[in-house]
Amino acid sequence: MAGKVAQVSGLFASRLMTAPAAVVAERNKSIEIRDGRIEAVTDGQRDDAGDRLVMPALANGHDHGRGLRRLAYGALDDALEVWLAASSGLHPPVDPYLMAVNAFARMARSGVTATVHCHMPQRFDQLMEEAKAVCRAARDIGIRIAFVVPMLDRNRLAYGADDAVLALLDKEDSAQLRERWVKPLPSAADQVAMVDAIAAEVESDQVNVQFGPFGLEWASDDLLGLVADRSAATGRRIHMHCQETRHQRAWVDHTYPDGFIHHLDRLGVLSPRLTLAHCVWLRREEWQLMAERGVTVATNASSNLRLGSGIAPIAAMMDDGVRVAFGVDALSLDDDDDALRELRLTYRLHAGSSFDATDRPAKFLGAAMATAFEVIDNAPDQGRIERGAPADLIELDYGLLAADVISARTTEIDLLLGRATRHHITRVIAQGREIVRDGNILGIEEAAVAAELLAQAQSGADDANAFVPVVERYQSAVRRFYTEGHHLR
Repeated sequence: MAGKVAQVSGLFASRLMTAPAAVVAERNKSIEIRDGRIEAVTDGQRDDAGDRLVMPALANGHDHGRGLRRLAYGALDDALEVWLAASSGLHPPVDPYLMAVNAFARMARSGVTATVHCHMPQRFDQLMEEAKAVCRAARDIGIRIAFVVPMLDRNRLAYGADDAVLALLDKEDSAQLRERWVKPLPSAADQVAMVDAIAAEVESDQVNVQFGPFGLEWASDDLLGLVADRSAATGRRIHMHCQETRHQRAWVDHTYPDGFIHHLDRLGVLSPRLTLAHCVWLRREEWQLMAERGVTVATNASSNLRLGSGIAPIAAMMDDGVRVAFGVDALSLDDDDDALRELRLTYRLHAGSSFDATDRPAKFLGAAMATAFEVIDNAPDQGRIERGAPADLIELDYGLLAADVISARTTEIDLLLGRATRHHITRVIAQGREIVRDGNILGIEEAAVAAELLAQAQSGADDANAFVPVVERYQSAVRRFYTEGHHLR
């Protein structure tokens, strides 16, 4: 099934975007590559390959590796709290390798050479096996990943006691949900130990293992405190969801009247090792403290729109010094995981209005080309094409991208942020290895693995569809749980 990802010694760029802040592309440059890094950038002679734009590759600072897209199996867009029920309850059992390799292939074809993979296990009792499968998928595609180990020890059904949600259902539905989702979980100490165990098995120069408490709503103080202590002792990063919805905002205000962000700070969670995803409902004093502590926010524009969460105040955070990383969250607006489209949407949503947007392009390109890499493996030197930098590059067909351009004032950055998609990409190079050529993944037979994933999903479709009535009744109970204020009791 797997093919071969080949090392390259260099490439020619008729147009070279050297960094996120580059205003105008340099012309006719040769890039020499050795041992996965850029050896030199020199003047070159135009070759016959056509007009090609070369730029730093993108990283995906928050994702879940959903090889089987949610609309395919009935996890329809809805409020996050309702959507989660269908997202997990209707997913047919499939090979975790196929799940991950299909997701990573889509990312790579859109210019992503590294991603944060927040793992959503099909079975917690097989977490080690699933971790190994995901990491093998990353190797086959040729991308680097942060494998975020899922951790939770409370509130599995809603933001509150599980029994309070089950009490809103009849006995039969309650029994089914209890059997599926309310099984005993490992202790906080055992979960922290599992992170170390997974790291011992899978960590490499391509895989960085991270602590992954789902979020404050799902993780107790005991768990978060142990994670914070172990992170401080080892330097291992932490990746969490934070303030994604207004119901989460209401819950933390009720549960932590002295302020949830100060509560996390007292537990030792806030540090430069922490990434918080979404952050739609943060308040300014909260993100200012996060900026002081060096915390990074991973923003996910399409996901927030599709799940009705809102629009995060990313521009204001950036202005206050918050580090922001770009993420796709496997819920791009067109359901295609196209990172270039997602980057454009992120930029347009958050660049500001009227005369406020003059310095925004470089900031948002930096969020995708540099900061998103840092939250994966602490890489300090991404996002630049210069001697010594990692050879993570995208080559685009600029002739196709600019086919109708007649104005001298339209720059490469204008077109990149204005219309580029994965269909303009001709090559993707990850640490000196060519992983995509002319829209094709080189490490696997993508069509074959996609067909195998679909076949497995179809074989489990009858059981999943039979569970739809229970899920829909559970979703109705979840709506009642929040609209009647049970989460604030």
